[in-house]
Amino acid sequence: MVAEELHFGRAADRLHITQPALSKQIAKLEKEIGVVLLNRTKRTVQLTSAGQVLLERAKQLLFQADTAVQLARRAAHGEIGHLTIGFTETATHTVLPKLVQVFRRTHPHVELTMLELSTEAQVAALNEDTIDLAFLHPPIDQRGLDLHPILEANFVVVLPPQHSLLQYEKIVPEALTNESFIIHPRKEGPMLYDGFIQICQAAGFQPKIVKESVSLQMRICLVAAGLGITFAPENLQFLVGDEVVCKPLENCPICLKFAATWRRNSASPTLREFLKIMQEQF
Repeated sequence: MVAEELHFGRAADRLHITQPALSKQIAKLEKEIGVVLLNRTKRTVQLTSAGQVLLERAKQLLFQADTAVQLARRAAHGEIGHLTIGFTETATHTVLPKLVQVFRRTHPHVELTMLELSTEAQVAALNEDTIDLAFLHPPIDQRGLDLHPILEANFVVVLPPQHSLLQYEKIVPEALTNESFIIHPRKEGPMLYDGFIQICQAAGFQPKIVKESVSLQMRICLVAAGLGITFAPENLQFLVGDEVVCKPLENCPICLKFAATWRRNSASPTLREFLKIMQEQF
């Protein structure tokens, strides 16, 4: 204030303190740092070169302090920060594009990291605190985790063109006894793999597995090439293209479940903001 007014009386009025008290504070500051900041006469007050340098640096410090407070408040409200999301292939074709689009529009200063992981790897990453949110396939070990179901889907059989089973409206599992299968590997998704085995065993046969692939697109490509048949969630039928054909599986004993999961004790404001959007959208 003294530097702006170059007058102790006016500066004291703006600060709502007495002029002698202000003079003592300036004198104390000069003594503390060991330099003269103001040249005073009865008529004028002027900044010394040292006073000018201190004034500029002080303004920067005050601005930085105010900025730090504002950033802290924004971080507490989830407006800035970092969020790491794990997901399976299903998420990329269902909920994730819309959620990320809305979140990026409403929270442009939050840094997003996206990791494609198997369900088991996501559960481990949540427990190790290396991801904040997972999009995966239950059932899982939910100890310490919250789970929000998003969708369930029955399975369809993906067949190559001109396959003999295309004549049927629905396919019973028993009709697949002599087929060659292309399936999701167990180490990448034991729930899906075991569910597939369950379908076959319930129909009275052990499947002949000729190829495994974690990618649904790759499995569809191999079906189109005539290497065998596969299963796909009914809500992802739009991915199969024109080179293969999907048929409903009658009396299918399993379905594909999909959910969002996060640590129950998470204090992340950015996660809280993302979950708000997820609950609004889905």
